[in-house]
Amino acid sequence: MMKKRAVYILMTLILLVLVVSGCGESKQTAGASNTAEKGVLRIGYQKSAPMLLLKKKKLLETNLGKLGYEVKWYEFNTGIAVAEALSTGSIDFGGLGDSPSLFGKARGLDFVYVASEPSVPQSEGILVKDSSSIQTIKDLKGKKVAFNKASISQYLLLKALKSEGMTIDDVEPVYLNPPEASIAFSQGQVDAWVTWEPYFTTTANQGGRVLVNGTNFVSLRSFYISSNAFTKEHPKAIKQVVLELQKIGKEINENPSEAAELVSEATKIPVSTWKEILSKKPADIQFMDEQAVRDLQTQADDLLEMKLIGTKIQVAKSAWTPTK
Repeated sequence: MMKKRAVYILMTLILLVLVVSGCGESKQTAGASNTAEKGVLRIGYQKSAPMLLLKKKKLLETNLGKLGYEVKWYEFNTGIAVAEALSTGSIDFGGLGDSPSLFGKARGLDFVYVASEPSVPQSEGILVKDSSSIQTIKDLKGKKVAFNKASISQYLLLKALKSEGMTIDDVEPVYLNPPEASIAFSQGQVDAWVTWEPYFTTTANQGGRVLVNGTNFVSLRSFYISSNAFTKEHPKAIKQVVLELQKIGKEINENPSEAAELVSEATKIPVSTWKEILSKKPADIQFMDEQAVRDLQTQADDLLEMKLIGTKIQVAKSAWTPTK
């Protein structure tokens, strides 16, 4: 009897210890859930230097992980595809150019602008062959001009033609995406090509001549977007993403070598070319400010006037800023 009683007491003590330990563990877990915003952040990216470097360094995985987030990355080939995915809830954050974002807005896609990169109009332009007789915008009259439809290149072409009192009817438009246009241009199937980086610098270094760049015609910017719902439910996460992009941008500005190697590997374009591109494209990523809104609004109004979109867009209503 004494032996059975001792066994009973021992089992009771063990059970008591387990219960106390379990309570302590439950309390700790509950405390953690109160301080962390658990969820998944799905990022849509293209082959841009800031995004590729951010992905490689895993800064989001580290710092958003402290808030309880898991980060997932999804690659896209076009900006409009990023906007579509975000609008349908397939991703939560992404990067794209100004024109694709506006064409998306005009289609009713749901997203907000959270940050932008500086205006770099010199990073796109109209190219002709070095041996071409075309010397001015007026010389484009009657010529075959390649450009990507519904893009910043179409916008630039129309602005450039308008500056000389011309319209799209004064040229022979050839609608080609950049890879197709690159082949057509190199083979002499078109007389001019309107494009952006990295095609712009690459072609200019390979026998192309810059007729004009975007300066005085367009404000070329890259933007970062999220959904209305995600910014409302996870403002700290979105703010942290932009802060990490700012760190990456500063690093690229100070030394573009690592970023150049990453985008070179992704695009098969030489590192030297990417260093040249990045050196003239500051990566000073900022939360949306009045100048970025004005630049985008100007383009939206122009696209409406040019009948490239059929909807009036009020950019300020889609601009998100973080709370303090």
